Amino acid sequence: MPSAKWSKSTAVSLLLTMVAGTSSALAADGTALGEATGKSALTRFGSKNKVNSTISQPMTNSANLMQTVDGSKSFQATLNAPSSSKFLEVFIQPAGTGDLQQVIISQDNNADGTTDNVYSLPVLVSAVCANGFISCTAGTWQNCSNYIWGADASNNVTALPASLTDLGGCYCINSSCGSNLIWQNSSIVLKDLGGGIVNAIHQNNPALTISSVSTDLVTITYFGQITNSTPTSANSITALASSPAINVAAGYYRNPAQLTAARDNISISQASDPNSFYYMMSNSLAAQNSQGKMSTCSVDRVAGVTSTTKSYNDSGVTQVCTEHFLDIRIHKVDDLTFKLEYLDSWPHSTPHGGGCNDNPGGDGWHLLNTVALTTANPGSLGKLITATFAFTNVSGPGCNTGSASVDGIINGFDTPATVSGACPSGGVQFPTIDWNYFFEFGVDEYAESIDNKCSALENDSGCTIKDELIDGVVTYQNFTATGLNQLPACQLFTGSVGSNKVCRPWWHKKRTYVCGTAAPFDFSNVGTRFGKVETTATDNTTTLTFQDTRLGPTGWSTANGSIGISKTLGADCELGCKTRTPKTDTQTTTSGNVTDLRVPGQSFDIFYRTCVEGTCPVESPAEQIVEDCTCLNNFPETAVFVQTLRLAGKDTICSSGQKKPMQ
Repeated sequence: MPSAKWSKSTAVSLLLTMVAGTSSALAADGTALGEATGKSALTRFGSKNKVNSTISQPMTNSANLMQTVDGSKSFQATLNAPSSSKFLEVFIQPAGTGDLQQVIISQDNNADGTTDNVYSLPVLVSAVCANGFISCTAGTWQNCSNYIWGADASNNVTALPASLTDLGGCYCINSSCGSNLIWQNSSIVLKDLGGGIVNAIHQNNPALTISSVSTDLVTITYFGQITNSTPTSANSITALASSPAINVAAGYYRNPAQLTAARDNISISQASDPNSFYYMMSNSLAAQNSQGKMSTCSVDRVAGVTSTTKSYNDSGVTQVCTEHFLDIRIHKVDDLTFKLEYLDSWPHSTPHGGGCNDNPGGDGWHLLNTVALTTANPGSLGKLITATFAFTNVSGPGCNTGSASVDGIINGFDTPATVSGACPSGGVQFPTIDWNYFFEFGVDEYAESIDNKCSALENDSGCTIKDELIDGVVTYQNFTATGLNQLPACQLFTGSVGSNKVCRPWWHKKRTYVCGTAAPFDFSNVGTRFGKVETTATDNTTTLTFQDTRLGPTGWSTANGSIGISKTLGADCELGCKTRTPKTDTQTTTSGNVTDLRVPGQSFDIFYRTCVEGTCPVESPAEQIVEDCTCLNNFPETAVFVQTLRLAGKDTICSSGQKKPMQ
């Protein structure tokens, strides 16, 4: 890119060159030396064209060399990096199912004007995202796979498998979501596809800079530069030479039909480009016959996570029955329910003591307490942090003081721990024990609300929505619904417990409203003035006099006016004449020679000529003047000719077998 400080650098260089060239003449008269130096600089740089040819072109095109002020030395001074006429091009081809059956990506990675890589997607594109796409079974929203754009070390673009949370700004384009979505929104689809591809290239090599973008109905082309490359004249010239040719006025002069075709092509191309002047003008407020205040607002889903820790604890004294040993455990029922249990046993009967016989046919585990954890709401995320259960102070006849504890987080749930030194005496014992438990449960509570800053505009009947973006998807553009709808998006919210994935239909809406409409234009005052001027205008050969009525603070008033006429007004039309020249017609048909059938047999070539100084310019003695110089009006004759040609192409022999009226 040209340096923004080129003018300062050029001025310094010129000054140094001037001083160096005149160092041997320091003793000369300063005024004369200054005048001579100034004249020399003005001779070389003293006009816009000279600055362009001597400074701008050498700095931007290596084919033009920079020269010193006296022209004695030339050198290369280009400041631009190599550029490519087509740095990146994306072509799309829709299928009848609404999917993109082809997406072809062409790249010029080294900016030499030659395509280095062509990549064609191996799958359909059923939805477009800001950084990738989704591919499903054609015309449906089934068997979908997600892809994100990537680039290798050579900047070659590729599509990589991804999860839905890796993608953003996705919207469906195939027939399962609507009809003709691609054709109606091709510029949006191309922009989003190209933007994601360019972003992948930039992440891999930020030196590739996009300088311009152009689109048509099925193609988006990016122009760019390699900003960290040394200027190379060959590359720059090649890139310049490969730029598209520009049609010149002479070509349209020789072929007027080409001008009409070019106009139509440009209007068709720009009609699908919302950034073009044609599109903006045709969809402007004036074209919509409305005007008003334009306001931008947003609707946001405000979401967040609040982390809290809840504690559950209790203690007590309980008498139990055992014949010898005691075990304890924390039995996990589910993520929020836990049972605190103990087991009595003796050496000759497992798993439970036969003497106590208080759980016949069971597994021997007795319920002491139940811990039920709670969460704030179904959308919250909970995690058990601490879970301990302990027996202490085992006492009673035949029993020793013992204890045991179990940690469900560390030891694992449903893992038993044996109470030490329980009841070594024989027979059934009924010791008392002290017990306690302590649970900690962390909760990430998700909450959301809607912050609607558009509510006032939504409820105002005088406001009309002009543009709308939902999560980056264009749903309204220039007062018209695009038919594109954003796909549900998921976000990760992280708290003290973990990350919670929350999916919603939308997260952010950005809207532009136009409020107020224009009152109908009132041309009655203009009509009044025109009517007065027209009816009172008088041509006096040298002057044109008239009366003009004007509306002032106190009402209408009439003023006289006149316009000087410097010369006689021209004729109402360009004078022309009609001539004819006899010719011999030798055509034959199945019925005979034309001259035998025509009455009279003589035929003529007819010419219409523009009069020169009031005279009809005939070109040969045989040419006869049919109508001399006048304002010709041959519309009836022309209509007859056109009608004859039209009827000549009709089916005059009823080849279908059914009679039809001549139309």
